[in-house]
Amino acid sequence: MEFIIISGLSGAGKSKAASFLEDMDYFCIDNLPAPLIPKFAELCAAGPGKYDRVALVTDVRTGTNFDGLFHALDVLEEMKCAYRILFMEASGETIIKRYKETRRSHPLAEEADSLEEAIGLERQMLAPLRERADKIIDSSNLSTAKLKGVLRQMFGRADTGRERMEVR
Repeated sequence: MEFIIISGLSGAGKSKAASFLEDMDYFCIDNLPAPLIPKFAELCAAGPGKYDRVALVTDVRTGTNFDGLFHALDVLEEMKCAYRILFMEASGETIIKRYKETRRSHPLAEEADSLEEAIGLERQMLAPLRERADKIIDSSNLSTAKLKGVLRQMFGRADTGRERMEVR
């Protein structure tokens, strides 16, 4: 069983990464509460192999304290369930541009006076998780196609050889 925990800054490409991993046959869940992660891993391990490649997205939407996530990861280690943490980040300018394009509000907007301040606050909150990350991707200068290629190199199956062609 392979678990990938996707986290990082809001607007850095976590959702895109999850959708690309889903295309690579990962079962993806967005925003699963941390206390449920070990239980979900148990269900995956007990199943017939349908969920042998799982990607979970977690970020500041689940709360500002990552102790629960760190505890869940410790439990995964005790269960001998291998996992990797993928941390997505981007420059402040890039994130601001993306928020202006989508016209969405930042998850920490109510706790900050500006978007720049919210991004800075999020960086501080996520610093301990970033330190534990196995892979860090800065998506500032990555096109969608390049991000997909980076993820395929990092997490693609070794036995596939080439990207498969899809005909519709």
